[in-house]
Amino acid sequence: MKLTIEALQANDGDCLLLHYERSGAAPVRILVDGGSRGVYPNVLRARIDELRGNDALNLRMVMVSHIDADHITGLLDLFRDLERAQENSEEPFCKIRTLWHNSFERIHHGKAATVQSAAVSATLGGVVAAGLEEKAAAVVASVRQGSQLRDLAERLGIPINEAAIDPLVRAPESGVRRITVAPGLQFSILGPREKQLQKLDEEWRTSKASNPSNPAAQAADYLNRTVPNLSSIVVLLEASRGNGAEPVRFLLTGDAGGDHIVQSLEATGLGPDGRIHVDLLKVQHHGSNHSTTQDFFERVTADHYVISGNGKHGNPHRDTLTWLSAARRDQAYDVYLTNRDGEEGLKKMFDRFLEAESATQPMHCYHFRDTGERSISRSFG
Repeated sequence: MKLTIEALQANDGDCLLLHYERSGAAPVRILVDGGSRGVYPNVLRARIDELRGNDALNLRMVMVSHIDADHITGLLDLFRDLERAQENSEEPFCKIRTLWHNSFERIHHGKAATVQSAAVSATLGGVVAAGLEEKAAAVVASVRQGSQLRDLAERLGIPINEAAIDPLVRAPESGVRRITVAPGLQFSILGPREKQLQKLDEEWRTSKASNPSNPAAQAADYLNRTVPNLSSIVVLLEASRGNGAEPVRFLLTGDAGGDHIVQSLEATGLGPDGRIHVDLLKVQHHGSNHSTTQDFFERVTADHYVISGNGKHGNPHRDTLTWLSAARRDQAYDVYLTNRDGEEGLKKMFDRFLEAESATQPMHCYHFRDTGERSISRSFG
């Protein structure tokens, strides 16, 4: 058995390819997120063509962790390309068995947040209501992208959330929902959990009460603080090594908050007291210091960490790297990053941080995608 995670150059977003190989069986490939604008034509499509050769590439699953533009845009481009090929009666270059995607409408079906505000309802059509701030407007755009992706999947005949049991990909109220993706490979769904989804409605009522006469302000407050990150799909991936050995375990987090991940680990029983050790952790929210803490890295530990980001919005943030280092002081680990240079002084930040790390924590190793390469990978067997 070999399990490989490949972090593609996704600019300020995420785009992960998982490759699961077993003797005598065809590779199982899973695509998690598609990065921001430009990632599909410049990186992802070229990687698909490399992998497929002269045949269509089979993807067991495409998963959208949540509806932020830096995760969903590349997938929307991929599905549009597939629809174009279908309309032109061309052979498909890619075949997708299922799309895992919690669209805005599904998350809020019948809930107050989508039926009580004209401003929020307008997001379903991609209308940016007057008064929405820049960040809220960006959420509105990504809500529309999520709706478009769902519609494209339906037109292409790709089942949505196959095997997830519920219409939503979510953790059950109690216990663990484990889904077999392939022989020896399973996902345990950690989030979103029903209590987290219920909290969205509570947040909506708070927003409405604080802006009773301004629907646009209600929407801006609500959208900025809740929808995309709180509803991130979080999964624990386990690949059997056989012969009674412990499985390889990856924790894939989207942009979920560290506190929500810890709560889900504890609630599902997968991480007593919110503590777990995995082979690999995909660090949430591109290493943002708003989504994690040193306590999180003390509770959720790994031998290997993946961080995708190019400096935009300050991610990965030096605070995050410092908290990880402090949490794992004098313990060996490896970090794999998609960019060494980038926006907002990323190179300068890494120069200073890595100089300090090499002097005080030489057991912490940092690996960067080589310039000109489409991705950085790590395999487990």
